[in-house]
Amino acid sequence: MNFNDKKVDLRVRRTYKLLWEALEELLSQPGQEFNSITVNQICDKAMVHRTTFYKHFEDKYDLLYFGIEQFNEKYVKVGLEERVLKPFQSFEMVPNLELFDNIIQSNKNDEIFNNYMNYRNKETLKYDFLELNNRGENFSVPIEIIVEFYSGALSSLSAWWIQNGRKVPAKQMDQYFHEMINKEFFSSSK
Repeated sequence: MNFNDKKVDLRVRRTYKLLWEALEELLSQPGQEFNSITVNQICDKAMVHRTTFYKHFEDKYDLLYFGIEQFNEKYVKVGLEERVLKPFQSFEMVPNLELFDNIIQSNKNDEIFNNYMNYRNKETLKYDFLELNNRGENFSVPIEIIVEFYSGALSSLSAWWIQNGRKVPAKQMDQYFHEMINKEFFSSSK
C-alpha cells in the first residue's frame, strides 16, 4: 500500500500513521526490542482497537515492514548515484534519521528485525545496481555478488557509525568506504 496515495481513505491513512508512530515510539525506548513488543502495546499507544489493527495488518511484523517501507520510500528519493556513491551522506538526507538510528540501536540484537533490514537493504541495492546497469554502467562482477559484498560492507560500517554516535562526518565515511573497496568496481571503462 502506498501510504501517501491520495486514493487511500483518509481514515485508513490516519490509522496506519497512528500505528506506525506508536511502534516507532515503543522501539525508540531504551532497551526495548521489537520481539518483546506486543500488538496490545502498539494498539494501546496508538489508541486504536486490536480489531482495527488486524483489519490492516497481519501481525506486528507486517506493521514493521510497512514502516521500513515508508523510510525506504524517503531514502530512494535521494537519487540513485548519491545512494550508491555517497551512501552515508545519503542517509543523512532522510527525515527522521535520528529516530531510525534509535530503532536500529535498540534492536541490534533482534534477529528478525536485522534479517528484515538486511533483506530490505539488499533489495534496494539490487534495484540500484540493476538501474545503473540499464543506464550503461558495466560491471565486471555479477550484480548479485556486488550486492552481497556492498550490502555487507555498508551494513557493518553503518552499524559501527551509528553505535559510535556518528562522530565521523558522513562525507569522511563515504571517503573511507570507497578507499576500502576497489575503485574500479564502479568504472565502466573496463
